[in-house]
Amino acid sequence: MLRRWKFSTAAAGLTALLCAAAALPAFAQEADHDAPALILDRPVDTSAFPLFDHGRATPIYVADGDAAPVRTVANAFAADVRAVSGVRPTVVNKVSGEQQMILVGTLGHSAMIDALAHSGQLDTSAIAGQWEAASVSIVDHPLPGVARALVIAGSDPRGAAFALFGLSRAIGVSPWSWWADVPIAHHTSAAIMQQHFVQPPPAVQYRGIFINDEDWGIRPWAAKKMDPQLRNIGPHTYARVFELLLRLHANTLWPAMHPGTMPFHAVPENAKLAAEWGIVMGSSHSEALLRDNVGEWDEGRDGPWNYQINRDAIDRYWDKGLEVNGQYENFYTVGMRGQHDTGLEATGSNEVKAQLVEQAIADQRAILARRVNPDLAKIPQVIWLYKESIDLYRVGMKVPDDVTLGWTDDNFGYIRQLPDAEERARSGGSALYYHVSYWGTPHDYLWLCSTPPALMREELTKAWDHGVRKLWILNVGDLKPAESDIEYFLRMAWQEPSFRDVSQPDYLQSWYTAQFGGQGTAMASLMDHWYQLTFLRKPEFMGFNGYDDAVQRTAFNPLAWGDQNQQMMAAWQQLAAESRSLAEKIKPDQRDAFFELVAYPVEASSAHALKFLWTDRSYLAQHGRDFAAVDHDSVEAKAAYDRVQSLTADYNQLAGGKWDGMMSSHPRDRRVFEMPETATVLATAPLQLPGDWRAPKNSASSETSEQGFVEQNGTISINAAHFAARKDMPQAAWEIWPDLGLDLGLDLSLNRSRSGGSVSIAGPGAASPAAWTQMEKRAEAIAQTPSLRYDFTTSTSGEATASIYLLPSFPVDSSQRLRYALSIDGGAPIVLDAAGAEAHQAGLSPWAANVLRNAMVQIVPLGSLTPGKHTLVLYYGDPGVVFQHIMVSFPGAAPAYPFAPETIGKGSTVAAASGSR
Repeated sequence: MLRRWKFSTAAAGLTALLCAAAALPAFAQEADHDAPALILDRPVDTSAFPLFDHGRATPIYVADGDAAPVRTVANAFAADVRAVSGVRPTVVNKVSGEQQMILVGTLGHSAMIDALAHSGQLDTSAIAGQWEAASVSIVDHPLPGVARALVIAGSDPRGAAFALFGLSRAIGVSPWSWWADVPIAHHTSAAIMQQHFVQPPPAVQYRGIFINDEDWGIRPWAAKKMDPQLRNIGPHTYARVFELLLRLHANTLWPAMHPGTMPFHAVPENAKLAAEWGIVMGSSHSEALLRDNVGEWDEGRDGPWNYQINRDAIDRYWDKGLEVNGQYENFYTVGMRGQHDTGLEATGSNEVKAQLVEQAIADQRAILARRVNPDLAKIPQVIWLYKESIDLYRVGMKVPDDVTLGWTDDNFGYIRQLPDAEERARSGGSALYYHVSYWGTPHDYLWLCSTPPALMREELTKAWDHGVRKLWILNVGDLKPAESDIEYFLRMAWQEPSFRDVSQPDYLQSWYTAQFGGQGTAMASLMDHWYQLTFLRKPEFMGFNGYDDAVQRTAFNPLAWGDQNQQMMAAWQQLAAESRSLAEKIKPDQRDAFFELVAYPVEASSAHALKFLWTDRSYLAQHGRDFAAVDHDSVEAKAAYDRVQSLTADYNQLAGGKWDGMMSSHPRDRRVFEMPETATVLATAPLQLPGDWRAPKNSASSETSEQGFVEQNGTISINAAHFAARKDMPQAAWEIWPDLGLDLGLDLSLNRSRSGGSVSIAGPGAASPAAWTQMEKRAEAIAQTPSLRYDFTTSTSGEATASIYLLPSFPVDSSQRLRYALSIDGGAPIVLDAAGAEAHQAGLSPWAANVLRNAMVQIVPLGSLTPGKHTLVLYYGDPGVVFQHIMVSFPGAAPAYPFAPETIGKGSTVAAASGSR
């Protein structure tokens, strides 16, 4: 039985779909919010409407005057029916006396649809005037000679297209059937069981992806396999991207734009294809008015990219682009940055630069009024407050009210700022630009896509609650291997706020079952644990180095806590073994898809991690003068490196070479992908071990009879979700995120639950409690503040410190901070602001250290503690603070990465995190 998601819209239709689900194969049962209830491969009564039945497919009618995307998707749907049933329905523009037909059209564009609505035969009241909505209805005698019809009416062309592709998914065609080789099962019949179904408007108006940093994947692949005549990314590639977007209910694309990539508009066919598929084109934060500056601006010909000294030439450049491309549906980036993702090329203070950007926006809007529409309020425009642009905004840069404010994450999944109450009231609304792939400091992550849906869920929910609902764009790098993250992001954009109730395990369960059927449950559990391990350290960060310096030994301490290095090795080896075991159970036609969506990310990241962990063992062995072990560990490290290379070669040979060039084992040739130097038996003296490889000086016994959390090795370690008591207040209740956070429960049995989670205040849009302003002045104000209490027992006397591990988030908007407070044993609260969290990695800024370890750490002196029972209390201060873990340490405590495992007394148990998330 599939787990089902909670959907607040079209509840009746979805209930019917679930009732019919027992008749569908598992891979066709994805909880579909886009389609009416249907049944496969079973006799049905005469009230049902057949899409196809034992060699006959119902023809599809689209009027000549309807919009191009309706016909384009009707033909794609017909191809889907053929892939499922073996017979392709005809797509016609005339009614020729068929007893049954599928009638597809758009309100206001199809005379047939409008006539049915006007006569009362078709109820369009729920979709009229809506954005991308649709109805699917069974209508008797809709036209002369047609006894019955399935009428698919879109409020606009994309609404109709989404309804058709919703049916494709319902009959078992995954959106990833081409892009991830997910096989399509054969069915003899499919019939609609529901008389009327409404597809509601999306939660976010514009939703899409950004193909970026494409040098190491999609561009070399496209040049070889898709558009060889261009030797670049071209129309054959983009046609597949456009189709994928519509299948995922997305509508917007930012095209690839790196140096060496052919500009999108350099090939006129690209824009024409976008229009045929109904895709809205945009451009990145540094590319105003759709111009690809890297490929289209020539300083030798056009002069410097500097608006202070070359304004007229730049204006002509923008105008020339819109002379051709202004005829299409676009979402225009306005404002100005450097020529290619660099700071604004101008002199003067930030105030001077802000005024310069204001002038550029005014000039751009004049061009838009001339080339697109004199009514500027009807032209979608966005200015991205990214990198230095937000600094200019903060010093007072004025943005026209109808221009959307574009907010961004910090490139590592943590949103930098969201609109405050005044900004939320603007007519232009707000947009979000989010990353699951990134090229830049403090380290790239271009290889694998390891941003957990649990983190996206917390951050995107926060954005939605702050009214960011105009445009969501996801930077997906090469598109592959980001498949499940792309769909998660776009489903969030399609279906918030109900989608926030879907946990990471439930999403993965549904997604992998939709692709693979019965084995999807095991795959989902495997990938859930993979996200757990990669959240501890992304594969690309396993060198524990900076942007381009030499790799270092990992910080997993092999000399304490049961040998963290060995535990990590065992966890990665077990994960890879589970992947190989699953591969033996996969049907032959599913093997390519399994390799792309499970085996490669799991087994390649496992080998990559083991490369570093075995290298660590070689240095540990050399220090102990165990020369046989040095040789053994060095050989294992090299074998792990070789395994990554062979797996990558296998990827590029999948499906008869279909993906040749898509996967690289060394994106940008970062040093983390090299074979590290292992220890050698030739060293004349024991090598010095890293400073964070130390055994404890203080070794309190773990055999204490005390219950609950107790001191071990000079440390008390507690997951934030394992509090002894909580205090909620009206409008400010604690909320547990059981799937989000650093988790050291490395027993990766596929049956186990997580050992912890994170805790925050519900409703990230809520203001700080009124009592907080008095916190520093009056301790009694604490009684009015939500709190979490943690109890523990120590066996050491001495000066202690608390390390508070937080999610490395930012204040939710400009009116908030990241304050909270801590007290020990009933003492006065210590007021803290998470913006001042210390860095724990030499040479890195606090922010850089935070994003590399997915934690912001504040160290708080607690004074002298005596042996016995103690209580630590955390108090809510500002929304957006997310607690992950608490450690209390005495001098000489053993280091651990990222922290010590929970220190639970003998015979004690701690329940896994649970809660409203």
